[in-house]
Amino acid sequence: MRIAGILLLLAGVQYVVLEYLAASAWHHPTYSYAVNFISDLGNPVAGDVFEGRAINSPWHVLMDIAFVVQGLLFIAASVLLLGRASGRLARVLLALAVVHGAGVILIGFFHESSAALHNGVLVVHGIAAAAAILAGNIIPLVIGAKGGQLGAPGWLRKASTALGILGLAAFVLLQVDRPLYHAAGGVPERAAVYTILIFEAMAGAALLARARNPVPLPAVHHATERVTP
Repeated sequence: MRIAGILLLLAGVQYVVLEYLAASAWHHPTYSYAVNFISDLGNPVAGDVFEGRAINSPWHVLMDIAFVVQGLLFIAASVLLLGRASGRLARVLLALAVVHGAGVILIGFFHESSAALHNGVLVVHGIAAAAAILAGNIIPLVIGAKGGQLGAPGWLRKASTALGILGLAAFVLLQVDRPLYHAAGGVPERAAVYTILIFEAMAGAALLARARNPVPLPAVHHATERVTP
């Protein structure tokens, strides 16, 4: 449990740090957190123009590493927590975690670029991003609704519900409001992604706190049995 908590904290921290470093390396033009998308940072084509945005990410490797590490750590933490658990709830959460993690990993390998648009690779990037964001925001909603069966504290369940709703709403807004997408798409995109990172940090902190003050295991096992089909 302690290792899983550390992995979740590391996943979010390394993502934000590497994203900042990649963004700080942009020159001519300057990277905008409001206008530019996160995937712009992972675009390996210097001088590329994608959807009207001028791309110049000399440290694109850092952002792609952040994607891959985020996915791997999220999956690893979920397997440690749920890999041996029985019951429908555990299986659903583990499946969602794998979808989220795999989606983020694919983003790190299948980049956004004008070349990717023409050769069809961008389809993989888009599907992976949508899957990662949707699964990543559904997980906190599930924790908010059913997390008590796994021993999640009340504050985490309430905060998770709010984060999941905000993240999904931001994702929908990004898809339906095309003027916003082109003028300041980085805002709703980051709202949809950062909610996942915040959830990771809170879940990691909750796991570390629980490791210091363990919840009696019989109560957790009993709750797990109730959701077994």
